Amino acid sequence: MNIYDIGIEPGGVHTINVQADYIYFRTGTAGGGDTTVVFQPNAGGESVYLQPGQAYKMPAAMRGKNVTWVLRNLKGEGRIAGVILMGEGEFQDNRVSGSVEVIDGGRNRTMANQAFQGTAYAAAVAARFPQVQLFNPANSGRRVVIGRVSTTTAQGGAVGIVITTEQTAVLDRRASSKLSGGARSIAEMRTGNTVAVPAGEALASNSAPANVAADRTYLEPVVLMPGYGLTVYANALGADVVAAFEFCEEAL
Repeated sequence: MNIYDIGIEPGGVHTINVQADYIYFRTGTAGGGDTTVVFQPNAGGESVYLQPGQAYKMPAAMRGKNVTWVLRNLKGEGRIAGVILMGEGEFQDNRVSGSVEVIDGGRNRTMANQAFQGTAYAAAVAARFPQVQLFNPANSGRRVVIGRVSTTTAQGGAVGIVITTEQTAVLDRRASSKLSGGARSIAEMRTGNTVAVPAGEALASNSAPANVAADRTYLEPVVLMPGYGLTVYANALGADVVAAFEFCEEAL
């Protein structure tokens, strides 16, 4: 087996000259973008599409016929950097590597200024429901992909989370980059106090003790398309609420 480090720019190719009947795409990242690599044998035959962790064993009829492979970045969403194993025979990797790949992928998103966190506070106002919102502006050209939401209220009680198209009234700031010195997010942190709870698609409504943070880490992320917001509100008149959002941005 031979080990190859690859770096494939959007629209670019990477050529490997080796007689191989087995391909193992060991690791790969693309700054949060798609990491699918197309393996095209110059000797003819069908292309192979692999993502990190996947392998391919050529049919017996094709073995030994190809010595040159052209690798392409399928979707071109970012530069794919990774490690490929190719050769004759077969290779198995029984290590538990998922957590390492998640850490590496998160680091790459931060370094590419695609990872953000935003926090805001809605103070108590008599006879009003407090709200904190992460809003993706209609003309942003980006998806906002939320992995975690943390909420706190000094009064305790129920806190709800809804997806909505209604902007909360007050712009607090744009969310901060996780990269020191990085540009702020296109997503806005907004606050408000209203006479009714916000309308929208309800994702959660749970009670928590006073001043105790409730964290929600989503198995599948919440995705805000342009023109949508995720609003956290305390379901009690005259209460306050704090909310923090961890998220990434992706180009549409």
